[in-house]
Parts: sequence; C-alpha cells; structure tokens
Amino acid sequence: MSPYRGSALDVVQFFAFSEVRKSILRGWLLHRKALRAIGFGTGFQWIDGSFVEKGKEPKDIDIMTFLRRPPHARTLHDLGLFWQANRPVLGRAQVKASFHVDFLPLDLDGDDEILVDLTRYYLSLFSHRREDLVWKGMVQVPLDTVAEDDQALNLLGPEPTSSDPDAGDGT
Repeated sequence: MSPYRGSALDVVQFFAFSEVRKSILRGWLLHRKALRAIGFGTGFQWIDGSFVEKGKEPKDIDIMTFLRRPPHARTLHDLGLFWQANRPVLGRAQVKASFHVDFLPLDLDGDDEILVDLTRYYLSLFSHRREDLVWKGMVQVPLDTVAEDDQALNLLGPEPTSSDPDAGDGT
C-alpha cells in the first residue's frame, strides 16, 4: 500500500537513471541536509508527482515533508519567526529554485484537523497521473537518516559541469 517505505539510497538506486534526475536528487538530498541543519531532524517525506513516473523527465521532485518542530520553535509565534529567518530552506519558491524540490511542509506538532485535511488534499492530488488518472505510488523516506543520505549523495557523484566530457550535451 502506498506510500511505500524506502530509504534515500533506495530512491537514488531506483530513480537516478538520467542526469536530470540525478541533479534533482542531489538537490533533494542537499535540502534534507539543510532541514536537519536548522533543527528539523525528525519526520518523514513522501516523494510523489511526476518524479515517481518512470516514463517522464521531471523538472523537480514533489515532496510532502511531515516535520516535528525544533525545540526553539514550539509556539506558532516562534515557528513563524523561525520560518521567516530560514526562507532559503523553508520557503516554497526559494527551495524550488535552489534545490529543484517542490517543498510541501506538514506540521506534525500543529492542529490535528489541519494536518488531516492537508494530507488528504495532497494524497488526492498526487495519487493519480494527470493524463489518465491511473493510480501511482509514493515513497516514504525517514528524515533522520544522515548516513544513508550521505551514501546516496556519494552514489550520485558530483554534479556534471559543462567542461565534463561525461556530462553530454545531447549531440
């Protein structure tokens, strides 16, 4: 039953079959590292959207991120200040531009009804392909797996540069 549980390493091994996907996965792994660096070490992510469709070359990766608040951001007021101070890691537009991640955060320490409503909404939005409404799966990855994330990042190798002969230019 979806979401299927896996690790960052599983995701990289299964979905890193093109340079575009490898680049997106690097961004995802670096974003996970950035989330942990600012205090979000507990939670999990659902990977979905066109990225989980093998026949597509996606532009980004859609990530529903279920987060536990850091100790210094327990109240809504403190969380708001914390969010504003960390826009490069938490702002949806900034994260998409920098990491190629469509970041959809869900607050596990917030209001239960809002959490259920948002989860239901995102689940219905991402559980089917747009073109033909065929069911598709999601992958659930825990957030607190630093060593596995590092292994997955190493498996991807460095980002190709324009002077890298293996990067390929399509000709």
